[in-house]
Amino acid sequence: MLSEGVETASVDDLLVIQQNGAASPREVLIEALERCRRAGDLNAFITLADDSETASPGSREGLPLAGIPIAVKDCIDVAGFPCTAGTPGLRDWRPRHDAPIVARLRAAGAVFAGKTNLHELTLGASSDNPTFGRVRNPHAPELIAGGSSGGSAVAVAIGAVPVALGTDTVGSSRVPAALCGCVGFRPTTGRYPHGGIVQGSLTLDTPGLFAGNVPDLLLVDHILSGEGGGESEIAGKRVGVPRRYFYDDLDPELEVTIEAALQRLAGAGAELIETEIGGLDEKLAQLSPIASFELPRELAFYLAAGRAPFTAWAVIDAIAGDFERAHYEEQLWGQAISERQYGEALGGGRKALVDAYAACFEGDRLDVLAFPATPLPARPLGDDETVCLNGRAVNAHDTYLRNTAPASFAAIPSISVPAGETAAGLPVGICFEMPRGRDRALLGLAAAFERLGSA
Repeated sequence: MLSEGVETASVDDLLVIQQNGAASPREVLIEALERCRRAGDLNAFITLADDSETASPGSREGLPLAGIPIAVKDCIDVAGFPCTAGTPGLRDWRPRHDAPIVARLRAAGAVFAGKTNLHELTLGASSDNPTFGRVRNPHAPELIAGGSSGGSAVAVAIGAVPVALGTDTVGSSRVPAALCGCVGFRPTTGRYPHGGIVQGSLTLDTPGLFAGNVPDLLLVDHILSGEGGGESEIAGKRVGVPRRYFYDDLDPELEVTIEAALQRLAGAGAELIETEIGGLDEKLAQLSPIASFELPRELAFYLAAGRAPFTAWAVIDAIAGDFERAHYEEQLWGQAISERQYGEALGGGRKALVDAYAACFEGDRLDVLAFPATPLPARPLGDDETVCLNGRAVNAHDTYLRNTAPASFAAIPSISVPAGETAAGLPVGICFEMPRGRDRALLGLAAAFERLGSA
């Protein structure tokens, strides 16, 4: 068995352990599952691998992820596992095939430790799930883990697995990574295949990645995208600091941590450039019809593609959360978004945002944007409607997703990297973003920042 000294083992660590004969792939997986069970009070998993998987994970010698245990958000199909999407109506649904993204990882030698807990139907920022239980923050179990991919973030943060799959609509990978103290990556939209995933929006959704360090993400991204390279240094980089909007109304302790991270960038030779994405609030307000219009359609498409033995109507009828149910019912039976409104948001509205990002990057000759992943650190479990920020009650969902949402609508790559901790010991994430298709460069810069440390 592995020793307690590999609690934060990276992919490379685990590969070396296996190559040196210190542990077999089966022992690595069993140890990962034991860590998952020991942290059961955090409620990160809905389903763990059973005895048939641990008995013989199979020969994967020579593959880049040989015997590496990976966790998968329970809205992504993994053959042999249920795919509940965190909702009662899918509790007994077992897809026949892997999602394409899972198939690529399996072909690279990965083994699957389990399916992680999430916000019901991926529709929230807390991962407070009324059916499968609340996902708890590993740094303070009375606080939220963030969502919607909260279980995947926790699985990585506690060292149960080095890598986990999530999804990201408007922040579902980056927000929980920031709150739990791991790395969360949203690639350029379309970089990874979408099939076999219960998602809310074809336009906005993408698979997302979690890891304990950025080099592990570079490896997994290479496997999933086929693209290499990405090595980078911070010296000479022009780092845009968009004070307006992204730095507005921050938690004071979080702000101190982020400012210290910016100073580390400057100390490493980056040039900090004050910048702005023009009219961001107004442009985002025009884009809200996109997800609302696509939401029920995406569920129906997923079930039809997987040949599920039940309808989207049945799944929607069984939704446990009032907030989540309301999102579906509003489009189906309430003030539905029209085809015209949807088309206008997809066309002119989204193009205006994309153009604003381009003007920001090009006008100030920026290499990257840097800002807080969230305006505040984790707050108490149960504060699902409002949270306290600077002495005021603010909308919890909108506040946590405020800084991550713009990149999703602009379809650009975005990553949250641990920036340090507040005085209370809560993790803070710093977000880096680059133009569309610059994923490897973004990961390389994030790795360079990670090497600076958080002291």
